[in-house]
Amino acid sequence: MKKDRLKIYILELLLVAILFFTLFASNINLRWFLAIILLVFMFVVYFLIKKRGIKSVYDKQVLILMLIFALIYLGIFYLLGVTYYGFEKTKYIFTIKSIYRYIIPTTIIIICSEIIRFILISQDGSFKIKGKQVSFSGVLIYLSMILIDYIIYANIYNLNNLDDFLSAIGFVLFATMSNNLLFNYLSKRFGPKSIILFRLVTVLYIYIFPVIPSVYLFLRTFLRMLYPFIIYLVIERTYAKSSFVVSFKDKKKNIFSTFSLLVFVTLLIMLISCQFKYGIIVIGSDSMTGTINRGDAIIFKRYDHKEKIKKDEIVLFDFNGLKTIHRVVEIKNVNGRDRYYTKGDANKNMDNKYRFIDEIDGVYLFKIKYIGKPTLWLRSLFKK
Repeated sequence: MKKDRLKIYILELLLVAILFFTLFASNINLRWFLAIILLVFMFVVYFLIKKRGIKSVYDKQVLILMLIFALIYLGIFYLLGVTYYGFEKTKYIFTIKSIYRYIIPTTIIIICSEIIRFILISQDGSFKIKGKQVSFSGVLIYLSMILIDYIIYANIYNLNNLDDFLSAIGFVLFATMSNNLLFNYLSKRFGPKSIILFRLVTVLYIYIFPVIPSVYLFLRTFLRMLYPFIIYLVIERTYAKSSFVVSFKDKKKNIFSTFSLLVFVTLLIMLISCQFKYGIIVIGSDSMTGTINRGDAIIFKRYDHKEKIKKDEIVLFDFNGLKTIHRVVEIKNVNGRDRYYTKGDANKNMDNKYRFIDEIDGVYLFKIKYIGKPTLWLRSLFKK
């Protein structure tokens, strides 16, 4: 048994290492490279590892239910497109070339990854730490599947651009983590078929349909985060058996902790997106040193242009295409319009242009020291 477990761990660590290489590799067709790697790895795992999966009597029902969930998921997006956001042409035109370049390798990736997940997650790879059962194998599978999912979604971003890189991390990764928690749960209980069907429908549509809803990235991420939680609650309530049911107290605790994490990540994404009442930006210059230092992150409130801006308030505005946070040092009324003169606390001179009220985007609330240092470090790497 120990030899079997060691064999599983070695295979899983190897898979994680290969996926990390794939994520940062350049000048290769990532999708086909990943598809071939996973296809080979699937056969290796299939022949080396004994299958211990328990077949559920609800497999077919869950398969149909996941198809319905997938269609509802697409329906929500297209309904948002019809009622509010409108549509845009997909950049992946449905042709023979796109079938070969995107659809076939993505299909192979999804099918192989779910078969690998099913075989490995069905093994008894847990051990005790301080009286609690911990699955090292489950952690490695979860990490592997996040990397696979991330490569599929992040491939639509130009990762040579820092803003897209951060979007891929902030918006894609959070949703991918949520989805793979659900997929691990479903795979262990009902097998891979329902997950494969759900993923094929919700991923491949972008390569098939000529137009897709122009839904803002934050909302897409929020739905991709929330939807797995809803699916889990429905399936758990509908198909829970006594052998799978933990105490009511533990179940409430798990649901509460999951919901709390969901709320926290949602609020974080809302701040990063800067599309709501409050936002967060990292300070990348020394113009406010002493008050706000380079590498600090500031929380700001969007300015609704109803309240009066006062002298000495710190405001956010666009300056030469960059978001700038400076202090209002003087206000003049000229021809009935207020002109706001701004200056960085560390600068000797005022900014060379005044602002009108409609040019002010937000008002400074407070700062979080040093939290933006990693972002500045990343930005320096991308400039090289």
